[in-house]
Amino acid sequence: MNSYDFAANRASSNFDQRHVFNFSYVWDIPLFRSPGIAHTFLGGWQWSGITTVATGSPFTPFYNTDNAGVANATASSGSRPDLVGDPRSGITQVAGSGFGPLLYNPAAYAVPRGLTFGDVGRNTLVNPRHTNFDMALFKHFTIRESLAFEFRAEAYNVFNHTEWGALAGGGGSGANAVNSGTNVFASSGFLNINTAHNPRILQLGAKLLF
Repeated sequence: MNSYDFAANRASSNFDQRHVFNFSYVWDIPLFRSPGIAHTFLGGWQWSGITTVATGSPFTPFYNTDNAGVANATASSGSRPDLVGDPRSGITQVAGSGFGPLLYNPAAYAVPRGLTFGDVGRNTLVNPRHTNFDMALFKHFTIRESLAFEFRAEAYNVFNHTEWGALAGGGGSGANAVNSGTNVFASSGFLNINTAHNPRILQLGAKLLF
């Protein structure tokens, strides 16, 4: 924003996710292995899944006004608010706001002094962590040498955890239509999360092999 102050724009990249952990597994359940009716109906199951834990990407609070008087009145290059408190304390949800939970305290920010760019640094806030568990059960029924039947039950977000969306986009993406004003100071949804990832999704599948 201020072409004469490069240090004020020095910060983590928009796509800086410090920790990303992915764990996948497939377990052949060791029950009813001996040939027979018990093995046909109760044996041969596999349990598989993918677990993902990732820290959120950083984002910047903006003040969508040409406060410094340099004709840059856009949310990406206008100015930033002044920091007047701790954004991580004193968080209270505004009743009836129509938005999701507050991620940080909007009262920690104020309109910047006249003819300044604001003193809030770039990418000083971080979106919430994302934790997800996908799991599946798989059963192979052998009918004869050239014919088999497979059954699969899959669950995405199996524990149905609420995973909040990102303010001003996430993982380096730009602000999407739903979250376009959530990082703009003095907007009605400033620092309010108003999106979430999918709830639990269950699906069943069957396949005939011949």
